[in-house]
Amino acid sequence: MGDIDRQRVAAVKTLQELGLIWSQGAWQKMPQGDLVAEADAMHAMLVHRADALDGCLEGSAQDAELEAIADVLGAYEAKRWPLGRIPGGKG
Repeated sequence: MGDIDRQRVAAVKTLQELGLIWSQGAWQKMPQGDLVAEADAMHAMLVHRADALDGCLEGSAQDAELEAIADVLGAYEAKRWPLGRIPGGKG
């Protein structure tokens, strides 16, 4: 792969990280409302699964799954609610 190809790959990655998508022949902003609602729904599903795994045997496959889910939830919550609470919420 040549230098120009590496630059193109890096540019595409950067644009995607900035929330842009290639659609209809141009880079466009991704609709954030849809993403947030979908991400929050996935968050709720993971919380539900974590609740179901709570109390599982330490060292089991379920324990490994619970740990992985906790890592994902922690990373998402840190990005979604950087102040540790929902803006305008009670907490």
